[in-house]
Amino acid sequence: MTIVAISREMGSGGYEIGAAVAKALDFEYVDRQILLQTAQAHGVPEAKLVAAVGRRPSLWERFDAERRRYLIFLEAAYYAFAERGNLVTASRSGPFFVRTVSHAVKVRIMAPVEVRVHRVMQQDQLDQKAAAAKVRRYDRELAGRIDYLFGLDWTRPENYDLVINTSDDAWAFYTDLLVWAARHPRYQPTPESLQRIRDLSLAAQVRAALATDPGTTHLSVEVTAQAGRVVLEGVVFSAALLEAAVAVAKRVQGVIDVSWQGDELPRVYPGPIM
Repeated sequence: MTIVAISREMGSGGYEIGAAVAKALDFEYVDRQILLQTAQAHGVPEAKLVAAVGRRPSLWERFDAERRRYLIFLEAAYYAFAERGNLVTASRSGPFFVRTVSHAVKVRIMAPVEVRVHRVMQQDQLDQKAAAAKVRRYDRELAGRIDYLFGLDWTRPENYDLVINTSDDAWAFYTDLLVWAARHPRYQPTPESLQRIRDLSLAAQVRAALATDPGTTHLSVEVTAQAGRVVLEGVVFSAALLEAAVAVAKRVQGVIDVSWQGDELPRVYPGPIM
């Protein structure tokens, strides 16, 4: 049930290493494209998902309800895979989604900028200037996105279990290193860690259900889950909306009970403006 969650720099070889590790372990391999396709199950066009998750949000977009919905769907897709275990993921946010899961190996794959630029030049048939601009843009957008979603600096090594520098093109070694780590007793699941990933996944599925249902799609609430018991926390403006949110949550498979911790604020009509 181990999870190997890889975040990779452009030009670092992270996708290739992830696929090789999954093959060696006979684990399922999920990359960014597969996550996007899975998230489309909520009826969102892929182009909009790519736009929502592929770049740093502007100040205005940080308050964009539609963008938040797309990120909720992507999160739900990730946890649906992670809950199954025996998984290697190569996506931008993977290590941060499972940062509290002890049987997940959180990995950053990186390389010096000049090495990455050279690889991007070869892979994409670009000149040095265009490749360097592409790498810089990727780094900037990813840093902004991880900060927006998790409030963390994706470059800091303390946010990972392993940081691998692929400057030497020693691909077999990097693969063997991650295979060894995934098989180490440190990253084998425990009843507590398995319950943790189930709780995270259930909360994500409830958030996705609330974001999908027309009656609650604009509702902004915190969702937590523990052994099938879901807690919704936030502010609503009517008892009917609260009841609708609870009803939607109860329909999610695996939910045993739903409770509300928050406030109901009546909408106040200020009267005519004179």
